[in-house]
Amino acid sequence: MSAKNILASVLFASAALVAGSAMANDNPHLQPVNSPSAVSRAEVLADLQIYRESGLAAVEQSETYGYDNARREAAKARYAELRNSPYYATLVQRFGGSAPATAVAGR
Repeated sequence: MSAKNILASVLFASAALVAGSAMANDNPHLQPVNSPSAVSRAEVLADLQIYRESGLAAVEQSETYGYDNARREAAKARYAELRNSPYYATLVQRFGGSAPATAVAGR
């Protein structure tokens, strides 16, 4: 066997090894399973609405986010207040949710 044939065999073997390992990474049994969310679309939209209304979105997007602690704490308190209020349940129903108001507001 000449050096040319040996080199070709080594290159072919290494290419086959790389292709085999690439295919092994594409095994569907090893991929994460996306399970359905326990939160409805209406709940997500209601939470986003409250996040914006409480001022928490504006605080977290401002350039002074790490420095304006008083404003951030006030916004977090307002968010928690709105999230645990019947207003959240009203928003969920407005966005098409069907959960009872008492079950949704208590989360």
